[in-house]
Amino acid sequence: MGQAWLVEHWVFWWITANFLIYLAVFVVALRINCNFNIIMVGMIYLLPLIPVGWEPVIGPRFVVQSIHNMVFGVIELVIFVMTVKPADATFDRAHVKQLLGHTLPIAAALIGLSYVSRMSEVPLGQLELAVIMTVFLAGSILRVMAVYQLGSQAFKFDIVFREQQTLRTQKLYSWIRHPSYTAMMIVILAYALTTHHWLAGGLGLVSAWFGFQYRIHHEEKALLEQYGEEYAAYRNKTGMWFPRMMR
Repeated sequence: MGQAWLVEHWVFWWITANFLIYLAVFVVALRINCNFNIIMVGMIYLLPLIPVGWEPVIGPRFVVQSIHNMVFGVIELVIFVMTVKPADATFDRAHVKQLLGHTLPIAAALIGLSYVSRMSEVPLGQLELAVIMTVFLAGSILRVMAVYQLGSQAFKFDIVFREQQTLRTQKLYSWIRHPSYTAMMIVILAYALTTHHWLAGGLGLVSAWFGFQYRIHHEEKALLEQYGEEYAAYRNKTGMWFPRMMR
């Protein structure tokens, strides 16, 4: 009885620590680069980290989703602090359309899947845990690599073009046009697997996929206008989400 009490309290404090660590990083991020996009992204990962409603019966999946949101949330905050410029958010019609068509479906998927996981009483086996964490780590690493290879001048939340920005067609981008979006879908797959709920997981994946497809449609249209035949040729020889078998 005493050992079970210790385990339960250890799990609760782990969840609380994840929340406090992320909250501290969020505050620092806002002090360094306070703008609408960072506030919005920060809140998407902060809300599921609030340590309210935890019970021992839902402990394992609660912990896993807590790790997901703390780790990936910190990754996203660092990326956005380094790349987002306050002038990028124009709040014009195009910006609002991106918020509704791109951001909202992805945010709904991340937050919704997190809360379904938090409420799940399904036991979490070692094999399932290993698969979830492998998928999550693969997506997180790919996301960091894709953003790093794209560079701070080219990566941004809003579809805008900065001075000295060039079309990236090397490394990961020589195989896939949007590896950072592929990476995020892999991460969201880990979120979906954590729910152990096929309907909720499927709806979350569809919602996120719609958000990214909406973004890709408008982004590729802007890239074609910006780079013309150079981008058209690049698009014809690369895959959107995955490498093409024949190039």
